[in-house]
Amino acid sequence: MIKGEIIRLFKYKIIFFGILVSLLWLLIIGFQTAEQAKSIIPLLIVTDSGLMSIILIGASFYFEKQENTVKSLLVSPVSLVQVLIAKVISAVFTAFISLVIVVAFAIIFHGLEVQIFKLLLYILAVVISHTAIGYILILRSKDFMVMLVKYAGLMLLFYTPTLLLALEIIGHEYEIFALLSPSYAGEYLIKSTFTHLDVLKQLVAYGYLMVLGCGIYLGYVYKKFKKVAIEG
Repeated sequence: MIKGEIIRLFKYKIIFFGILVSLLWLLIIGFQTAEQAKSIIPLLIVTDSGLMSIILIGASFYFEKQENTVKSLLVSPVSLVQVLIAKVISAVFTAFISLVIVVAFAIIFHGLEVQIFKLLLYILAVVISHTAIGYILILRSKDFMVMLVKYAGLMLLFYTPTLLLALEIIGHEYEIFALLSPSYAGEYLIKSTFTHLDVLKQLVAYGYLMVLGCGIYLGYVYKKFKKVAIEG
């Protein structure tokens, strides 16, 4: 199952475009100072592993529907749970490729220190939560273009707390509320692997993303996936 998902990622050139985006991030990081890079890298990583993963699973889902691949999976002896787990693992695989490219470059080029184990743990929460949200968009859109329109609105909503805090429109005393944005929560977690941040907020952000992601998969995606996939 997992092998098949990863093969499809290469077949649909999803890995290729993911790597292409990561190389673009390297250009951005390369023109920053070490301190600037430390500030911007968490945002780039969350964009790659979180928001970009929504685009990638969406493209994969609609390609599979066109080729009836997903229908074949659902009538095979494997369970829907196994299908969804394989898709999440393939998204994690894609995110890890991008992560290795960006973080390795940051370490080599800027000499940044990063807590690798914590970073991998937090990336998992980012991927699970964002792909779950992505499947809500996918399963409620008739085609890829409709999904992209909804995705644009989602990006605006998720990045609003980052923008408001960066422009100091809201003070950092309200940051705990900003963590309600899955993307900001993910960015906060990733940032904590490069610099010291409040441990309690890390626990809140991590727990929130895991509960949100798993809750959506169990409460919505599991119930709707098969019906939408078979509809064609």
